[in-house]
Amino acid sequence: MFAKRRKADPSVYEHLRAHAPVDGSGLSADAETLPDSGDLRDGVPWAVGARDGVLTHHWAGSADPDEVERLHSAIVAAVKSRRAYDALLEVAIEVRTVSLVDEIQRRLRSSELDQEAVYRLGHRLAVTSRHREPVKLGIAILGLFDADHHRDELMTLGRHEEFTLFAAVALANRATDAEPDLWELARQVAGWGRIHLVERLADSTKPEIRDWILRAGFRNDVADGYLATIAAEVGDLAGRLAEAGPDDELLHAAADILRALCSDHGPFDGMADYADGRRAAELFLGHMTTRAQDLRHYLAVHDVHRYAEREWPALVPVAAEILARPQWPELARRGLASTQADEFHRADRVCDTLGISTLRVHMERLRAEPYDPFGWFAATRQADASTIDEVVGLAVETLPLAQIGTGPADGDGVGEMYAPHRCLDHLLPTLGDWPGRGWPLVAAALASPVTRNRNQSIRTLAAWDRSSWPAQAAEALDTALAREPVAEVRDRMRNLANGRPLED
Repeated sequence: MFAKRRKADPSVYEHLRAHAPVDGSGLSADAETLPDSGDLRDGVPWAVGARDGVLTHHWAGSADPDEVERLHSAIVAAVKSRRAYDALLEVAIEVRTVSLVDEIQRRLRSSELDQEAVYRLGHRLAVTSRHREPVKLGIAILGLFDADHHRDELMTLGRHEEFTLFAAVALANRATDAEPDLWELARQVAGWGRIHLVERLADSTKPEIRDWILRAGFRNDVADGYLATIAAEVGDLAGRLAEAGPDDELLHAAADILRALCSDHGPFDGMADYADGRRAAELFLGHMTTRAQDLRHYLAVHDVHRYAEREWPALVPVAAEILARPQWPELARRGLASTQADEFHRADRVCDTLGISTLRVHMERLRAEPYDPFGWFAATRQADASTIDEVVGLAVETLPLAQIGTGPADGDGVGEMYAPHRCLDHLLPTLGDWPGRGWPLVAAALASPVTRNRNQSIRTLAAWDRSSWPAQAAEALDTALAREPVAEVRDRMRNLANGRPLED
């Protein structure tokens, strides 16, 4: 049972208002952690707004009829009697609103309930609840009414990615043009909220919005692939590249869009879904013959070249010539010294394609910042028989293994306190290739409160031949098995101890 709101607890809406900058844009960094964060027990480390984003984009299931009925009945009771409000909260806290909202709205639209009372209930949920799911339900109910009546509340709630989708849908229900507000919100969010908003702006006829989507709006913290096709089509990427002398910003946007479209990975549209893809790629390469000058250009040409080898052989020679130019290794090495994370990662990627080792660079960065999961992944991936012990030794030296191995729990590893545990997520999978190496890391993970760490430690041990196990490994596994609180993990441990396949 979730804790009810205490008098001193702020509502989600109050929390967001308190963290809204004076200039009215975005939210301060502290706003991301919502008042109910300590109540969540999900077991999966979802990023803000990610669970709803995944459900809306990759789940084709229908709403659970029993859940719909339970929630709808609680709403009806709360509309008719304020005394039923707390019971509604208890139900709303436990549901996944995004999977039920369409059916709930359909029922409320066709009901004979007092519409003023329905509105008041939605507003109360949206602005007074300290739990996220009731807030989403409140916004969804407000979405049944003209957004001009509660525009300010929606714009405040919509700044937080957990609520952007719901705010966007509600803002669209108005007699006046909603696009300016949707565009304003889209420029204030960067993750799933950006994806939801740009998808809703894709039909805009406003040149300034279409140009923004092409130049910047497609970029997001989830994956540019979600919006790359929209940007290419809405912004007429091929047409813009056909113009003489496109500016540097447009060429950088084209580079990032083409990279996303050429990607073989991700559950989103790709180059095959963009009708003008070949034309855009050819025009981009044409500009690059005279204007390729930075690592973003190199990576785009590299990805177009890789795609062209399969689909457009005629474009391969042009791309190959650009990639073979002698300036790239020096530019990449220079980029490794950048203090800008994006530039460093681009340089690291270019070095990888050119066969330039960055192991020493990552080792030096990890000494200064050991809680960098990407750094540990890059270092272990490049390590060989002569360097793996050095990498493992640095991890043992710099990561607080005693703090990691505090004992098993059903933990999701969310929050800054689990930064060291997340590093193990990237260290352990590679250690499976090095039997017997890094046992202190495996032992710490075996006793970690983060369930994911324990699962990975089991897989690492399973990848090692039993003869390579350290002397204390079998005893440590027996101890872990006796203490394991999660049934599925306990079964894997038992299978490992008995020499059976983990998923037997």
